Amino acid sequence: MTAEGALLLASASGFALVSGANDGATLVAMGTRTRTIRPAVGIAIMMVMVAVGPLLVGTAVATTLAHRLVSFAGAEGRVALLAAVMTALVVVFALTRRGTPTSLTLALTGGIVGAGIGARLPVEWPVVGKVVLVGFAAPLLSVPAGWLVYRALRGPVGRLVARRLIRVTQYVGFVLQCLAYSANDAQKMVAIVAIGTSAQLNPVAATVDGQLAIALLFGVGILLTVRVMAGRVGEGVMYIRTPHFIATSLGSAIVVLATSVLGVPVSSTQAATGAAVGSGVATSPFSVRWNEVSRIGLAWVITLPLSIVLAAALAAGGRLLR
Repeated sequence: MTAEGALLLASASGFALVSGANDGATLVAMGTRTRTIRPAVGIAIMMVMVAVGPLLVGTAVATTLAHRLVSFAGAEGRVALLAAVMTALVVVFALTRRGTPTSLTLALTGGIVGAGIGARLPVEWPVVGKVVLVGFAAPLLSVPAGWLVYRALRGPVGRLVARRLIRVTQYVGFVLQCLAYSANDAQKMVAIVAIGTSAQLNPVAATVDGQLAIALLFGVGILLTVRVMAGRVGEGVMYIRTPHFIATSLGSAIVVLATSVLGVPVSSTQAATGAAVGSGVATSPFSVRWNEVSRIGLAWVITLPLSIVLAAALAAGGRLLR
């Protein structure tokens, strides 16, 4: 293995830990908020889905990240992707420290585009445009999705489900949300590992050993921050009760799974935020903490251009030093 590949794999390990600590812990904290699903069970479900998801549903999103936006084949590609990964971690850490939490998926997408520009690799701008458009539309589409599911729960069939199958419905929603994450967000880790090991990139080939390693690191990341995230969930865009959780998990899972079929990377946590807002509006617009929604929206707007600029500078510096 080359030095670039080894360094990229080390970065991929750190990225999997951070993904678990950021994305995984947030989704588990939301899923266990109603206390129907125990934290240990939620973590186990999340890890299993991260491990087996790409093997079951394919790697369309990983292929987009590894090959369709910018082709990272070869030593130059590995160096450029390393700049993209480092950029994503720095941007997310910096914005979170400033009280503006954002998406790793959005930061990595911007980092990939910027690294391609800085390393003078071919950038597929039509694909970039599609990814950016769908990526920003997904959380907005999750708002009506969450609203519709919540209103359905308030109808005759929904009330019957609430009386007879409330526990089962919560588990179904959480499992679907974890499956959606594995079909989309989790594939950024698959893409990085595939490039680091010089594996097949079009389409990306997920391996059992690689998925088990990713799931293990991801689970460790969840354990590091899940208690902190559990305290923050109640301070998010609204207070999550059982009907809101079901609407949030089902509504966001539908949107994320649909974008996964298109091979477009989106943020499950952003989609869940949108669906939570939709369920809150269905209850009462006054139940939504609009100042928090505005702060999250600002982070989305800042993350992409900031990641592009920083990754372009890092990749250009790496190219000049080679």
